[in-house]
Amino acid sequence: MEPAPGLPAIEYAERSDPGRDPEKQVNEDACGHRETRFGHLCVVCDGMGGHAAGREAAELAVATIFEVFDGAAQGTPPGKLLAEAVEEASRRVHTMRTSEIAMGRPGSTAVAILMHGGGTEVVHVGDSRVYMVHEGQIVRVTRDHSVVQELVDRGLLTLEQAAHHPDANRITRALGMSATVEAELRPQPVHHVAGDAFVLCSDGLCDLVEDREILAIVGSEPAAQAVGKLVDLANARGGHDNITVIVVRARETAVASGGVTQTVAQTTVTQPLTVPIPPTPTLIEPTPRERITEPSLPAVVPPAPPVSAPPSSSSVRTSPGISPAVIVGIVLAALALALLGLWLLVYMTERGGKRNTPALLPADAQTTAPVVR
Repeated sequence: MEPAPGLPAIEYAERSDPGRDPEKQVNEDACGHRETRFGHLCVVCDGMGGHAAGREAAELAVATIFEVFDGAAQGTPPGKLLAEAVEEASRRVHTMRTSEIAMGRPGSTAVAILMHGGGTEVVHVGDSRVYMVHEGQIVRVTRDHSVVQELVDRGLLTLEQAAHHPDANRITRALGMSATVEAELRPQPVHHVAGDAFVLCSDGLCDLVEDREILAIVGSEPAAQAVGKLVDLANARGGHDNITVIVVRARETAVASGGVTQTVAQTTVTQPLTVPIPPTPTLIEPTPRERITEPSLPAVVPPAPPVSAPPSSSSVRTSPGISPAVIVGIVLAALALALLGLWLLVYMTERGGKRNTPALLPADAQTTAPVVR
């Protein structure tokens, strides 16, 4: 896309699809892009409150944001203007008349960026998201206004548990739910370099497509092909909701005013597909409750050497290599020899001079030779 004079060059594409759910064939999402005097304005809104009411709320919100920019005074700070435009959209949605009896008050989420020469302003209300793809890594720029995200922030749920929590789609902030709403604006514009891409999407995409899959597609495809593949992937996994995606790729590096480079606060960090991002002021470390870490392994403690019981007083100490049984055998053999010798001595003493006297046999005894068998 060729920019208007004074606007940075970008590559832009959008796609919005009703999804596969037969009961959601009325697309309640709305999106758009406008070249303004303040920069490239991109918006995604996800309506709620019934088919027609949700669609009308989302379309009114997008149209109001564009209208506020068209009538803004020259020199208005772009970030302040972006937040005011979203808050004005909420007021109009709150008082709008719908063509059907709404299922509750009509409302809408909203996420918008304004890309200009000094960076990219980001504002959001609800759970539609902005991602930034930068040199092989993806970062969530926004944090959902939802019940589940608050549980994650308090450390009561992990990001993995949050993705499958039954209250994952219960939001705490939306356009039109009350007379006023606080749009969350990043305090400073996000610094981007040529080649960085911003992805704006409704929850119909991020409920079904993982962050690293968004990274793989947006990081390797032109914007027009990327939005198509992302929507097709969500539909292939069920397409249970309307799906809207915008991809904006910067072709120029932002020049921060005053030489100060602003940064992107991460709510989740995904594994890079290629090489990790080298140290750069574009990204900052997440807060401790947001960091995803590998579970720590317990310290490996070497086993203590076995402790031998002290020998009892009756133990026989033997020299190495000679068992106690051998010692006992030798002692018994020596005692046997001594007893045998003593017996022979006594026997010979008793016989004395009778050695040559023949033995007297009974008269009827027969002398026979031994029989050899």
